[in-house]
Amino acid sequence: MKKNCLIVLFFVLLVTGCGNTEKLVCSSTSVGDDATSYSTLEIKIKENKVTDMKFIVDMEFPEEYESSLPMIANNIKSSKPYMDVSIVDGRIRLVTKDTTGDSFLGIEMDQEITYGELKEVLELQDFECE
Repeated sequence: MKKNCLIVLFFVLLVTGCGNTEKLVCSSTSVGDDATSYSTLEIKIKENKVTDMKFIVDMEFPEEYESSLPMIANNIKSSKPYMDVSIVDGRIRLVTKDTTGDSFLGIEMDQEITYGELKEVLELQDFECE
């Protein structure tokens, strides 16, 4: 009897999706005078609520800045302690994560928003979303 109940429960969870989490991945490129930034935004949405976000920015500088990258990275670390700052493949990588419920990039984690609505808003801000 217990085994049958577990099988039924498993089947119900499988069919209902158990509150499926969707992952939205969007990217953009920005070209400036001194650097080109490649941004990737990963957002998880469960039951029309954002559950966590990760924002990755790879900053590519002209070759003449190569020796200054450690200093630039340290300055960013000092001024933005919430960011993980590293040098990867000759680029400065900035990673910001939020799972706390704070506002992040203008997105409130406690607001009702669907995957489609969020994708539309980000595409209006020149992100390309998968």
